[in-house]
Amino acid sequence: MQTILIIEAEQKWRDFLYDSLSAEYQISYCSGIRDLAKKIKLVQFDVILLDLRDENEDMLAALDEIKKNSSCTPVVITSQVERADLVVSAIKHGAFDFIIKPYTAAKIKTALAKGLENVSLKNELDYLRRKQDVIYDLNKIIAVSGVMKQVLEGIRKFAQTDSTILMTGETGTGKSMLSGAIHYNSLRRSKPFVKINCANIQETLLESELFGHEKGAFTGADKLRIGRFEQANGGSIFLDEIGEMTMVLQAKLLRVIEDKSFERVGGNRTIHSNVRIIAATNKNLDDLVAQGKFREDLFYRINVLPICLPPLRQRHACLEPLAKFLLDKLCRSLRKHINGFSPDAMAAIQDYPWPGNIRQLANTIERAILVESDEIIKLPSLMLPSRVQSEISATAGQTTPVARDRTLVLSDSERDNIIAALEKTLWIQKDAAQILGVSPRVLNHKIKKLGITHKRWRKFK
Repeated sequence: MQTILIIEAEQKWRDFLYDSLSAEYQISYCSGIRDLAKKIKLVQFDVILLDLRDENEDMLAALDEIKKNSSCTPVVITSQVERADLVVSAIKHGAFDFIIKPYTAAKIKTALAKGLENVSLKNELDYLRRKQDVIYDLNKIIAVSGVMKQVLEGIRKFAQTDSTILMTGETGTGKSMLSGAIHYNSLRRSKPFVKINCANIQETLLESELFGHEKGAFTGADKLRIGRFEQANGGSIFLDEIGEMTMVLQAKLLRVIEDKSFERVGGNRTIHSNVRIIAATNKNLDDLVAQGKFREDLFYRINVLPICLPPLRQRHACLEPLAKFLLDKLCRSLRKHINGFSPDAMAAIQDYPWPGNIRQLANTIERAILVESDEIIKLPSLMLPSRVQSEISATAGQTTPVARDRTLVLSDSERDNIIAALEKTLWIQKDAAQILGVSPRVLNHKIKKLGITHKRWRKFK
């Protein structure tokens, strides 16, 4: 039950408040403002009801005392004095509401409930802000390898500026997460941070998504829509996969950068927006500029502060701590208790080139958590593709380990690798193909070519 402190001198009002509120609140009384400081130092109240007996009473001093010792507690003022200047002064000094006597039980209950709701919302917001601070704490980002330490040092410097940032790197290297780190470690951290993936939205809708539209701008536009740039005003906007943006939208974006203004689709009113742009792409924008698919002037405007994220295969020292971090995070999410990796599983993680980068690592660990029945992740649960195939995928910059119809490349130890996979799966070709990261068709072809046989052979269907 929530606690309420009532500072009311008149007995009839004390009785009225007790009858009205005792079923919902634990009530404590204070005889006057003199005893107030002592009372609130001893007990943390959820809400305070303070009566102003006459206009000469030092109400403002009482409010200051409450805010000094219990700053988060909402204070509702009651009074028989009805003067606008007193109401304004009370609100300025921290009162949540001001109610004139005589009041009803319903009115006082509503005021107290709103005060408590306001505190609850503030607490939730503070929690979310602290949570974001933890997520985006630069000191907690895993950067063990030398190349990632350089990237992190650049982010620390760039975050303190307002200049446009271009983040490049393969898919899954952490561009989205680091864009958040930049915002929440900048001077704009208390303002909105808005993300949009330019590749996930149809070309015809992206302009409306970015800049909004007026009612009736096109078929289906039945009401005004606020765009992402308006939503992010004063804060930062993350434009992921900016290389997918059409030339027409590139021109509009260039204007936003240069003039800090735009119009909604179907509108002619100029809207000003103070937004810091963080762009990202996994494409080579130099090549797109040369091909005439990306504006050269826009490229120079967004590439003021470049950040190139290395692929995971170039951050070998980060692999073990990153894998352990992901294991802990995913175990909590999936409600499973797994304490770590077996030595051979960790060796495989460190040896694998991870063409899909952090995203692939996270997906692999999540799958291993789900299939593992022991207290540690063992090598078979990782179900990693063969080293040969992973290197092919990494070289090609693919996000998946292997295409279903890819021809398995020969290596000196290929026969041994296939036999080892078959032995682990009790010579079931379908399961062995999964371990090797190839299609069953490809594996069957290699088995026949290499003359591999087994007396208890089971052909896959």
